[in-house]
Amino acid sequence: MQIQDPQRTPQPESFRQKLNGWFLGFSIEGESLLRGVIMIVLISLFALLQTTLMTRFRPFGAVPDLMLPLVVGIAMTAREKWGAVSGIIAAFVIESLGGASLTILPLLYMPVGYLCGILSIQYFRDCFAVRAMYTVVTGLLRGVVTLIILYATTPNTSLIDAVCVAVIPEFFATVLFTPLAHGASLVFRLVK
Repeated sequence: MQIQDPQRTPQPESFRQKLNGWFLGFSIEGESLLRGVIMIVLISLFALLQTTLMTRFRPFGAVPDLMLPLVVGIAMTAREKWGAVSGIIAAFVIESLGGASLTILPLLYMPVGYLCGILSIQYFRDCFAVRAMYTVVTGLLRGVVTLIILYATTPNTSLIDAVCVAVIPEFFATVLFTPLAHGASLVFRLVK
């Protein structure tokens, strides 16, 4: 009687092992899948809110940028990987829905999400003051992007008009709705 060595006997691959091989070694975990679904739902909800209700309501005479505080909130809550991914997806979604001819928002959202996630791990802990600081800094960066877009698309725009009519109202409108975005991003704390 010959006893077979269990290490030498090939075992059939399970479905999970085959799926893992199809994704070239990337594994899909339940937590990552749930976070991805939550992120896409939040981005879709805020994109619809920004492009429908906020275009009619216009607090301070400008449409608030709800995507930027949402990306920052996700980055602070779920860290840099999810911040960068949410930045890319948010920029893609909002640019797909918008009608601007020139835009550089994808160059802003992804790095902001990544850097806020890293800074939240390494230097600043997640608290109200840090979220307020990130809101002010990213709002100022968004103002610079708005100025660049205005100067690239509209000729003969004066700096004072651009700042007073577009940048300052957009900044305050965005800051007004930032708690909504940061509050929604706290859903990621429930996923562990």
